[in-house]
Amino acid sequence: MFKRLFRWLLRTIFVLVVLFLIVAVSEYLSHRYKPGSVLVLQLDGPVVERGAQSPLGLFGQRQTALNLVRQALEQAERDNRIVGLAIKVIDPQMELAQAQELCAMIREFRGHGKWTTAYMETAGESGFGNLPYLVAASADEVSMMPQGELNILGVGMREVFARGLLDWIKVKPNFAAIGKYKSAANIFTEKDYTPAQREEDDALAGGMYDQIVAGMAADRHLPPDQIRAAIDHAPLTAADGLKAHLLDRLEYEDQFDHRVKHFRGERHATIDYDDYARPALGWFGGGRDKIAIVYGIGAIQRGQGGFDPLLGPASDAMTSDDMIDAFKDARDDSSVRAVVFRVDSPGGSVIASELIRRAVELTAKEKPVVVSMSGYGASGGFWVSTPAAKVIADPGTITGSIGVLGGKFNVAGAADAMGIASGAVSRGANATMFDSFTDFTPAQEQIFRDQILGDTYQYFLKLVAAQRHMTVAQVDAVAQGRVWTGDQALRAKLIDRLGTMTDAIAEAKRLAGIGAATRVQLEELPTQVGPLGKLLSGQIVGLASAQERVPAAFAPLFHLMRQAIRRRAMLGEVYCPVAPVM
Repeated sequence: MFKRLFRWLLRTIFVLVVLFLIVAVSEYLSHRYKPGSVLVLQLDGPVVERGAQSPLGLFGQRQTALNLVRQALEQAERDNRIVGLAIKVIDPQMELAQAQELCAMIREFRGHGKWTTAYMETAGESGFGNLPYLVAASADEVSMMPQGELNILGVGMREVFARGLLDWIKVKPNFAAIGKYKSAANIFTEKDYTPAQREEDDALAGGMYDQIVAGMAADRHLPPDQIRAAIDHAPLTAADGLKAHLLDRLEYEDQFDHRVKHFRGERHATIDYDDYARPALGWFGGGRDKIAIVYGIGAIQRGQGGFDPLLGPASDAMTSDDMIDAFKDARDDSSVRAVVFRVDSPGGSVIASELIRRAVELTAKEKPVVVSMSGYGASGGFWVSTPAAKVIADPGTITGSIGVLGGKFNVAGAADAMGIASGAVSRGANATMFDSFTDFTPAQEQIFRDQILGDTYQYFLKLVAAQRHMTVAQVDAVAQGRVWTGDQALRAKLIDRLGTMTDAIAEAKRLAGIGAATRVQLEELPTQVGPLGKLLSGQIVGLASAQERVPAAFAPLFHLMRQAIRRRAMLGEVYCPVAPVM
């Protein structure tokens, strides 16, 4: 019996070794790139912070993963076999900060003496195309399909007000917010802009507009006034864009591909960026020391799972259990010298935010923590960032929103209109405080606003004051629930500097005493769910339909209504509802 078992083990090991060698050889051959090769970066679908890496390349989605783009371009900068970069901007969906990250990567690649060229099918189709064009313009030259549109329309912000709907269905909102500009509850309590909300949105749209104009002007070597004039005349045809020097040529994709392969009279092989970024089997890269990258992406929620197909960016949610485990893994790994916390979140639950903040704080006591803010680092996204040694944001990051809101819905009128009767008995003066069939009493309203929300707001101010080395009064002056761009937040002293994820990694190395030129391994946390786990949890389906989610303008409405219904009342919500369209 033991002999049979031993022979079976030997045969199994032999088969596994053969399979391993086959895969290893095929991977080795697939990574033997010819000198003079060109990297191809195709931007199509959602731009996400993190994509899966696998030597077998299984379960790829129609999306662009910034971590893989960053790895591919940084590797290609040092690879003498790679001479150029061809960027195909097909139909990407991204935030301004993510577009700025891509632009910075492309410029850095150009700075290593390598050429870049970009192709666009269109910059927007009956909609905004500022960000796709902004990314394409960072290349040495830009071409577009002859029938494409150049919809560099500026920046739009639309708020949704559902008070009329609630009045119609006889539901009474009982909501309060601490902070003059904390406007998320306005969705339920107002029928139009309040002066403070309009002031905030106008300043935010203006700041983003100025950044877009400045970026396009710098990369196209045109005066800013010429870019503003083009925006005011958009939508533009491709021919108009050529005349305005916004484009360098008109061509179809097959013509672009042919031109890339014969660029400057030379013959070039092309390599997809995700194939190039995927490591060969047995390749681990970097050096002995590690920098942990903890991704905190999506609305902040208690529990675990990290999957929100309705509202979260790229179907993600930042859940407290997953973040706590990720930071504990970073603390317990002695080879991890520092941590970069990549935040892309509009906030959410106060309880979950505080649980995550505590995990960050415990880690920061042992190792340097640097926060890198992407599209959003606002409200709860700012809360969880407070223990970091340094906070770095892109110029277009939506950040701040230091305030708190909460409340409940009284559905008694709606129930009565539908013929639903209700009765209740209780003991205790405030037993009905969060009852869905009553309004707050004046005493309950004061308790809710002053004690529950007020205490939370004061705690938030103290957290920020301690991190930013400011007084509580100084923080309060720039808080009040107001949303800022990263550029504005720097002037308000809410962040330490403007920069990309690459800058945050460099800062983490500096704080850990690692030389700037020293190679490090990047360990990404939390551990990603494998293909089978995604399939069983429904994430494969959710990711495949990511583009069919709730429109950005309605996402805050659905998020807050869902939270209020799920918990019957929101004791505290640190959430930013701003959703610019570009």
